Amino acid sequence: MQNKFGLKDFVLMMLVVLVGVFTLMNIKEGDRRWTKTQELLNKVGTVEQQVAKLDRNLQEGEASTQEGLDAITGQLSNLDARLSSGEFSVSSSGGGSNTGGGSVGGNARDSWARPGSVPIKRQPKFGFAVEPYDLDGYSRGGEFTEAFPAQLSKLTPVLAEDTYARRINDQICETLAGLNAQTLELEGLLAEAWQYDPNGYWLRVKLRENINFSDGVEITAEDVRWTFHDYINNPELETEALRSTMTSIEKVEVISEKVVEFTFNQPDAYNLQAALGFYILPKHFYTQLTPSQINQSTALSMGSGPFKLDILDVDNQWAPGKDVILVRNEQYWGPKPSLQSMRYKVIIEPIARLTEFRNGNVSMIPPSSPQFGKVSREEGWDDFAYSLNWANMRSGYGFIGWQCGPRDGKLTPFHDKRVRQAMTLILDRQLIIDDMFNGIGERAVGPNNPPSPAANPEIEPWPYNIERAKALLAEAGWVDTDDDGILENERGDEFTFEFTRVAGSQTTKRIQIYLVSQCASVGIRCNPRIVDWSLYDQILKNRDFDSIMMGWAASSPESDPKQIWHTDSIQNQGHNFIQWDAGQDQYIDKIKLTLDASERMKVFHQFHSLIDEEQPYTFLRVGPWLRFINKDFENVHPYPKGLEQREYFYAE
Repeated sequence: MQNKFGLKDFVLMMLVVLVGVFTLMNIKEGDRRWTKTQELLNKVGTVEQQVAKLDRNLQEGEASTQEGLDAITGQLSNLDARLSSGEFSVSSSGGGSNTGGGSVGGNARDSWARPGSVPIKRQPKFGFAVEPYDLDGYSRGGEFTEAFPAQLSKLTPVLAEDTYARRINDQICETLAGLNAQTLELEGLLAEAWQYDPNGYWLRVKLRENINFSDGVEITAEDVRWTFHDYINNPELETEALRSTMTSIEKVEVISEKVVEFTFNQPDAYNLQAALGFYILPKHFYTQLTPSQINQSTALSMGSGPFKLDILDVDNQWAPGKDVILVRNEQYWGPKPSLQSMRYKVIIEPIARLTEFRNGNVSMIPPSSPQFGKVSREEGWDDFAYSLNWANMRSGYGFIGWQCGPRDGKLTPFHDKRVRQAMTLILDRQLIIDDMFNGIGERAVGPNNPPSPAANPEIEPWPYNIERAKALLAEAGWVDTDDDGILENERGDEFTFEFTRVAGSQTTKRIQIYLVSQCASVGIRCNPRIVDWSLYDQILKNRDFDSIMMGWAASSPESDPKQIWHTDSIQNQGHNFIQWDAGQDQYIDKIKLTLDASERMKVFHQFHSLIDEEQPYTFLRVGPWLRFINKDFENVHPYPKGLEQREYFYAE
């Protein structure tokens, strides 16, 4: 059969040729557009960088201008005082009088202040500890992903109490003042200035102008008053743990739109910290919700910080198990972060965390001590990641807490301090540090660890001494009367207890195995109870444990001991969840009433001695912070305060 190339074939061939030509032209046009887009993006990046520099320069210029105005105002005030004193001979009509300035040279700028001799503490313009704008490779954009080793249960401010929720909310919400990352000195954030009564009975705060919440609504003194009176102290909200520590604040009063005054019912060394250190929340947002909606919420977090939740919706909230995503708050009143977003993932298994980090799916992880010791020495690792190992204000300590009070109406063996002492003596804590933490850290001695001045320098770590532990247990009435290898009390009850720990950590698992073994060596049966971190909050509130392994991290250089140790914190689901009551209140109350720092430290040392004798916790280890951070990000600095991720930028 003969093949014929007809008209139809010709038309089809021409169509194929035309499709090919158009496809080639589209590819070239796409390349051209891609090139133009990249050029445009580069120009936008350059403009953003210049805007950031301009914003910084304007702020510096504003500060310089204000300093100049302050200097002129001070000179005029000084001249006025000299005129009033009669140093110069002038007519009465030429004299002037100061009004409203109070303690430091009366001028209109200080009209908000209380008249008198109480000085005004003015605060500098808030800025970065290390500015990123002029650094090589600076750019705006990118996402930073942090991996948490435990599951979050909720994020709603104050109701969420764990350290991971706090880390996230620190990016969303702000306080009146915060600690300088490098010096740890108190500096104004939302507060522009304040006056603090030398006798400790009142504090007047002037808010900055032009500060907004993330939805653009301006922050006023009423938001401050509402936060303390109607949110933290609302009995319908589940804020009991914090509420129990706020008893010294008697009243928060609105003086004017930008001025608020705190009245304290007694002098307290931590009054300033209490008033200036809690998130200021938007009244207009939370008053739309019922107390029940807030209590049941998982992520109703809104504030004035540099980042905000990507979704803030009562009907579509973040839920445990999902990533938490924050995006840059374009309404932010301070220097905006370079990063476009921050993501928080939960990866419980240490090996899985490290794998995700190696694969570039996570920007920062807290490695286990063995991982840090091994991986940080790998060839080429320093080119890939920062390996940070440093002690800071938040280093904290790990401990096993012993239930000193009743559980389900029945006392545990640990209500007797001799038993608690014995539990500390059966644990070789230096062995735990050497074998399970790769030698990183040191034995903890109490709730305030060196170099804190609150730590009693005369206290040494408890030793490892099995024989002394056995003697204390026998003295407390625990003896193996039937030779079955298990201790019994005089009623014949066996010494059996439950040890609660969080799931996922291999180091914690190894400590559990060691504890079970050491208990068995002295005739005690220890039954592990392994739970998810998200359940810890309810376990603590219900006092539903015999012993529990945890850690505390500080939020200030000198932490108020009332929150954790006072008997008031046993009530209303406070943080004295071990229900320890051994006369500690006399020291805690005196600490809070002693305004002189050196005298307060003496009382702290007495309090430390009581805890050392009572052993309500077995203090395990003080550890430095360990972090691996991907070197795609720059301007990364370990500070005495911790880390400042708002300073990071993604280097192109």
